[in-house]
Amino acid sequence: MFDIGFSELVAVSLIALIVLGPKRLPEVARTAGRWMGQLRRFITDVKQDIDREIHSEDLAELRKLKEELNDTRQMMQNTSGELVKGFTEINPELSSPTIHSSEVTALTDGTAAPSNAAHRRGGSRGKARAGKKHGKSRKTRRR
Repeated sequence: MFDIGFSELVAVSLIALIVLGPKRLPEVARTAGRWMGQLRRFITDVKQDIDREIHSEDLAELRKLKEELNDTRQMMQNTSGELVKGFTEINPELSSPTIHSSEVTALTDGTAAPSNAAHRRGGSRGKARAGKKHGKSRKTRRR
């Protein structure tokens, strides 16, 4: 706490022994120990009070943010509901559920885009992939 080395403690205790004498030294040491204990407890209490205040301020700020987020979420849900309602009033055909196929779809420029299944397989060209499988190199059989 105070960066006092052992040699400095020995020097202070020898000076105290010479100045106070052997009869009063234990009594003074007990009193100094009590004061140090009280000082440490006081410092610990102050630190805990400060931590509690900071923690309570943080919690109050988090509660405020939570309320703001809930308000924003509620507003967005209301707005999106109104938008969907408005779109269905304009075009009632859009309100029916649609089914998307996984077939090849034509792009706007006339080229065809591969379906999701072919894309996931790595292409539909039928090429054999060479490489590693499960961390080991793949061996090919020759006939």
